[in-house]
Order: sequence, then structure tokens, then C-alpha cells
Amino acid sequence: MAPGTLRRLRPWLGTYVAIEACLDDAAAASPAIDAAYADVAAIHAAMSFHAADSELSRLHRDAHRQPTRIGPHTWAVLTEALELARISEGVFDPTVAAQLVGHGALPRPAGPTADPAASWRDIELLADQQVRFHRPLWIDLGGIAKGYAVDCAIATLLRHGARHASVNAGGDLRVAGTSARGLPLAIRDPADPARHIPLGTLGPGAVATSGEFLLGRRPGAGPISPLVHPRQGPRPACPRSVTVIAETCMLADGLTKIVGLLGTASLPLLQARRAHAAILNAPDTLQTTDGFRAALGHPQPPGPTLHA
Repeated sequence: MAPGTLRRLRPWLGTYVAIEACLDDAAAASPAIDAAYADVAAIHAAMSFHAADSELSRLHRDAHRQPTRIGPHTWAVLTEALELARISEGVFDPTVAAQLVGHGALPRPAGPTADPAASWRDIELLADQQVRFHRPLWIDLGGIAKGYAVDCAIATLLRHGARHASVNAGGDLRVAGTSARGLPLAIRDPADPARHIPLGTLGPGAVATSGEFLLGRRPGAGPISPLVHPRQGPRPACPRSVTVIAETCMLADGLTKIVGLLGTASLPLLQARRAHAAILNAPDTLQTTDGFRAALGHPQPPGPTLHA
């Protein structure tokens, strides 16, 4: 058997998903990547906000009337979303979907109108993977579902024998494997998205970046940030991005929202989850927590830290 590395790129999750895998048997690389993409496709189908037949759309239609059963993927992501809401005291709140719909960044789901007073506390997880809403509401799991899909794809590649694997889904990146080599990590310049800023080298681990400069528009107004505070509402887009390094992509993606909204107040949450963060404000201000630069192969931070 000759080792082989295969790379593929496919459109999923509202972005492009790039997968690379190195296996001892080159002939096994293609089936492994196909299986990883099958996971991504299943997660996309289950949690699409746009598809009328997704599990998420079924929750929007039915869960306020009766307990509604969902599959293991949606259950895992919704469970993590509610945990992030709990530890952030509601700063992370998947029910901000209603605000995004109101500002034209998401389409209006079929079924009942979301109650403006609804919050994450109105979502109840029951036995047998059933969910009940205490009032009509809409939830958006897009970001952390994308991170979860990356995590699942990595797990599948490793089960198929990958010595090295990486999955990149539009800002959510994970590297894994017993022979995993570091990958250069660069993020888009918030002031010029066509330009990339190198940050270092990512070894085995996960990273996610959320920008505040590439999202929807208010009707008759300018673009809005994807970071929506559940109590303060949407804010204008700005040349700023948040990057988080964590154990999983789902966690890293969720924490980018919390860090973006709380700033230095998010440090206890980052420390509790063994995560590191950086905030890039255009044109040239990079704030990092302790450990962020070291996680990317740099002995010293280049500028001020968030705890300073």
C-alpha cells in the first residue's frame, strides 16, 4: 500500500468545505473523504434555516404545540447552544434568529410568528431527544452547526484511518491526526477582505473566526454585523473580527460570538473552556489573550493582550 493525500472542495453549509486527508492506503482516501462529506450533508440538511423540510424548520412549526423529536446531530448542536447561553448568561442566544429575520439577514420561516419576548430559556430539552418550546420562536444554529460539521467530518476521517486530516468550512478549521502537520493560519483583513493576515501555524486543534464586515443588510440601510446582542439587537457592520482557538470547532465558533459581544468580560469563560482568543480591529490593532500566540507557534504576543 502506498500512502496518499487527497484534497477536495465542495459547496456546503452556505460556504465551501475543503477537506484534506492522508492515509496509508491511497485508494482509501477517496472513500474516507466521501464519508466525511456525507456527514456534512446530513448536518446541513438537518439544521438548514432555509429548507422547509429541515429538522430546524419542523421545530419552528411544531415545538411550541407539542414535544418534537429531532435527530442526534441537531440534538448535539442545540444542547451546546443552550450550554453556551447558560454560561454567557444569555449573551449567546440562538433565538436572535427573529431579529435577523426582522432585519432581512434571514428569510422568514413558515409557520407561526416568533414571540418577541422569546429567549433561549423558552427551549426545553426532554427525554428521547424531544424538544419543546414554551412559546413560538425561531432559532439559528448556523455558526455552531458549521463548527459541529467540521468536528464530525474530522472524526469520520480518523475512523477511516487518516494519519493527517484537515477540514476548513468558511472560517471554521480543524486539524487532526497522529502525524498532523501544522497548517499556516491566516485571517481576512477586516478593512480589506481580499487581503489575508498571517497569524502563525495551527497544529492539531480547532479555530474559528467571525467577522463583522460581511453580512446582510437592513431594508433601506447598510450592512449589519453577524454578532447580534440578544438584548441590544443588531449593530452596523464594522472592520473587526474575532478568532478563537479551542478543543473543537463547535466550541470555537460559539465562543467567537461571546468574545465579540463581551470583549474582556469573556476571559473567565475562555479560561474555563481552555480556549484562546484574538480580536483584530482594522487597520492594525490585534488584542490577544494569554496563550493565543503560543498556540500558533509564537513565543511572545505582538501587541496588547485582552487582560492588560
